Amino acid sequence: MKTRPGVCRRKARYASVAEALTIAQQAEITLRPYRCNLCKQWHLTSRTKGMKLPAFEVARRRAEKAN
Repeated sequence: MKTRPGVCRRKARYASVAEALTIAQQAEITLRPYRCNLCKQWHLTSRTKGMKLPAFEVARRRAEKAN
């Protein structure tokens, strides 16, 4: 995913994918981490179409379907 400089500056940055996943798991909406090609750190995005979802999100969706 290519991030524009203005978008990179406005987004929160995480030093590791684990840190980004922790924050994504706490969010009420589906978020996915990606590595920024500008700052080389991790950001979160809500764009998930066609992308691999984090394991916690897959489990959350399966639980919702089961109910």
